[in-house]
Amino acid sequence: MYQRIKAMNYSGHNKHGAFIIDTDIYINKNNSYENIIGNIAEELGHYETSVGDLSILDTIEKQQQEKRARQYGYRYLVSLDELITCYKLGLTEYWEIAEFLEITPKYLWSSINYYKDAHGLIFDHKGCRFVFGIADSLKIIFPN
Repeated sequence: MYQRIKAMNYSGHNKHGAFIIDTDIYINKNNSYENIIGNIAEELGHYETSVGDLSILDTIEKQQQEKRARQYGYRYLVSLDELITCYKLGLTEYWEIAEFLEITPKYLWSSINYYKDAHGLIFDHKGCRFVFGIADSLKIIFPN
């Protein structure tokens, strides 16, 4: 899907886990594998949705672009279809799902909060009812 994108390591003191310039994603090699996966997804979001230099988020427009890129990453790595697959495999605790998807629990939690904000605590997707409560677990009700 992204044949033109190259990922390269860097070890600088940049505060970001990754950044993209044109079609090159620079990854802070000092991060964990799971953090790198989340960073790459967000940078792909920048590739798809952003324009300009976002290294300093000094305008509302830049902040909105950053948010869109982050949300793109959430949908890319933690799609509702992926959550259905996890549930069918018996993975209901957030830490289990994060481990299966090879992302950090924090990234999964942020993704879940994105879906809660976008759809509410209870919503339907492809005939399945998602129920997000206050506990750290996922409940999906399948059609009969």
